[in-house]
Amino acid sequence: MINNELIKTSLKNMWKRKSRSSLTIISVFIGITAIFVLISFGQGLVGYIDGLAAKMGNDKLIVQPKGFGFGQPTETNVLLSDDDIDFIEKVQGVSEVAGLYFSAAPLEFKDAKKYIYVMGLDIKEHKDLNYEVYNLELHSGLELSGNEKKDGIFGYGYTKDDKTFPKPLSLRDKVLIDNVSIQAKGFFESLGNPIDDYNVYLTKEAFEQIFNPKSYNMILIRSSPGYDPTVLAEKIKNDLRKERHQTLGNEDFFVQTFEQAIESFTSILMTLNIILVLIAFISLVVAGVNIANTMYASVLERTKDIGIMKAIGAKNSNVLMMFAFESGMLSLVGGVLAVLVGSVVAIVAGQLMVSAGYGILTPELSFKLYAGCLLFSLLIGVASGIMPAYRAAKMSPVEALRYE
Repeated sequence: MINNELIKTSLKNMWKRKSRSSLTIISVFIGITAIFVLISFGQGLVGYIDGLAAKMGNDKLIVQPKGFGFGQPTETNVLLSDDDIDFIEKVQGVSEVAGLYFSAAPLEFKDAKKYIYVMGLDIKEHKDLNYEVYNLELHSGLELSGNEKKDGIFGYGYTKDDKTFPKPLSLRDKVLIDNVSIQAKGFFESLGNPIDDYNVYLTKEAFEQIFNPKSYNMILIRSSPGYDPTVLAEKIKNDLRKERHQTLGNEDFFVQTFEQAIESFTSILMTLNIILVLIAFISLVVAGVNIANTMYASVLERTKDIGIMKAIGAKNSNVLMMFAFESGMLSLVGGVLAVLVGSVVAIVAGQLMVSAGYGILTPELSFKLYAGCLLFSLLIGVASGIMPAYRAAKMSPVEALRYE
């Protein structure tokens, strides 16, 4: 074990070579800061998705044309009709079914134009199902009753000045959507990203009047209490495949629980986060090489000191621990500075993201993140310094004292 005298000696040597030590600390600092910030945002995004899943509940399923992801407005030849809804409603274990429309469309307000997504919801019969799926909460104004054909609820982005329109929208302002006048009856709370916050939500009837759609873009399903949504999804898929006279594996639709959709999305996010962290890890590899180089140079410069230490009774383990302690401390100091500066960077960047409308990009600063980064920086330092330390420990006292 390393004793107090060896610790004091190590600290004096690090201070004596403070320029070299500072460069080593900076190299660790850069890598750990990058990893800290990236992981904090990755954890925050996963936490947001988990919270969204909890609000949605685990009793929801979707039916969509095959080949398109959850919630993506697309053009497709696959038709989902009222006949499909009527058929799914009769499947045992299904509590509620609603068709959903969405389409890209131009929105004009006071001679300014913006292309947005318009959603057509069955408010009259299935308001709660739609609201739960899309995490919709009224921010201001009035709810739709389901009978409106000239009113809509607008996303939170329309209440802010994004330089697109002359001014933010107010209640009862009228806009043109695909050349049809629609009045703002209310505004929803922010959904956490600018694209969704500029959606416009209409009743099913209003959407049909404007766009005359041939098919639903998605069918939303709520399972009955006590039914496993995953089992129900497979049953609906099998029954609907037979109803549409399709063969196994050649369905033109897919049925998925929201839990499965969110798991897929979370898996993609985690993969992207791992790739980004690996990129940041490259700088830590460079830092490790820098630490090893610093310690090798330190061993050569202190060869006679090592000889004297061993001549007066220092054991190989004492010398090994002293140099390992130095490399570990240099890296740990870089790690401490990294998590402190990384915290500030993450918080400031998070606030900027929120002010820009990206509320989903909020960092999560957990104890595990701090502890993990500090432990990781310490291990990088010790691992990088272990070979120079081993070389120093194996020196012969006689040869070390003769070294010029």
